Amino acid sequence: MPKIDKMLEWGVVKAGDIIQAKGRDDEAELLANGNVLVDHAELSMQTWLKDLYGWSSVQTYVFAVHKESGKSLSQIREEYMQENLVTGDEN
Repeated sequence: MPKIDKMLEWGVVKAGDIIQAKGRDDEAELLANGNVLVDHAELSMQTWLKDLYGWSSVQTYVFAVHKESGKSLSQIREEYMQENLVTGDEN
């Protein structure tokens, strides 16, 4: 599945968007490089979420929620890919 850099390239999320941790009030600002800014520190989204939940691993795109749309990054990615699916032969 495409990563956050592709999602930024597609324009489905953008630098400056607020990302929330699913089921929590914690927020981070999405940066142009795909990392997040939390308390003036730049972290990978996965590191931020693992630290918040206290888990050794986390499904980043499921637990990162785009605040404006209320959708997980996983949902946004899947919707974009379904809407822009290109079949092998258009003729």
